[in-house]
Amino acid sequence: MSRIIVKNATSGRELLWRNIKIKKSLDDICHTLELEIPASERTKAHKHERIEVRYENSLVRDSGGKRLVTTVLIDEITASADVAKHSVMVIGRSPARDIIDSTWSGLLLNRTLFEITKNIADKFGIACINIPTNRGDPTENVNIFTWENESPWMKLITEADSQKKDDIGFILTSNEAGGLYIWQPEGTVRQEGFHLTEGKNVKTIEWKENGAEQYHVYRVNAAGRWIDVEDDTCNNDRVLTINLTNPIIEPEKLRRRGETEMRRRRENRTTVTVSGWGLTDTQIKNLGETIRREIFWVPNLLIPVSMPSLGLRANLLIAEVEQEASEETMSSTITLVNREAYL
Repeated sequence: MSRIIVKNATSGRELLWRNIKIKKSLDDICHTLELEIPASERTKAHKHERIEVRYENSLVRDSGGKRLVTTVLIDEITASADVAKHSVMVIGRSPARDIIDSTWSGLLLNRTLFEITKNIADKFGIACINIPTNRGDPTENVNIFTWENESPWMKLITEADSQKKDDIGFILTSNEAGGLYIWQPEGTVRQEGFHLTEGKNVKTIEWKENGAEQYHVYRVNAAGRWIDVEDDTCNNDRVLTINLTNPIIEPEKLRRRGETEMRRRRENRTTVTVSGWGLTDTQIKNLGETIRREIFWVPNLLIPVSMPSLGLRANLLIAEVEQEASEETMSSTITLVNREAYL
């Protein structure tokens, strides 16, 4: 009832494929795509061309039944051969890669975070959208936003981390169409029926408590001042210094940047694998109308999670999703965290 369509949107030609891996994360602005195609398809893909991946299902009542999964620009194409087969690997990232990889100088005065991001994205033909779209511009005004012979991307991330509305910061991520979202960590469980329940839809579970990248002191330097944030759960003398090149930044924003770094590094993560890329056909059918309804596992979904073997029963935030497919199977690897890690 469903199939995956890979299309070279630059040339308009559909590609045959063997394996697909798509990664989406709240910690990485770009979606990434690893695509294996037969050697016979080699001439249909070239570096910098735009690739779209769509999920075709007659139960999806929008997008002509072909819901967009991701859009990338090709970074690399590698052809290989052995005694068993000839194949071609195509690797790509979201169009936001062009902002990340570019270096130039700029100065923007008295703009909101959304206006700054949109101004930069417009130069690369990338759409920038506030989510939700019906609440105007929730971001704060920035008096001076400047960068010198560098990519402004990390400064955008820092500004998003340091701003807050209702004590919640902002996240910058790519969307399925290759544009940019500015949004906040989801605070409400969605109604489409997403859940992860041990013994029902979960194939494997991995829980990780990682202290290798955790520090006791997070020191943030900028504009001639510095602020330390201490992590009382990490009882050692390790120090991480974060140097920001902003010419003007308020002490409270320095502190918030340190607190954000601390929460994300000390966060325990649970990773599960499931069949499929999202809702089952039965769940999609029960939705009825699918417009403005989510049908895939995606970052920034808050979902009920029940893992009795881990003593875990809570609403957790999806921080990362890897979607994989071969000619026979589809699966997703989902990384979950406490929502507080992104506040």
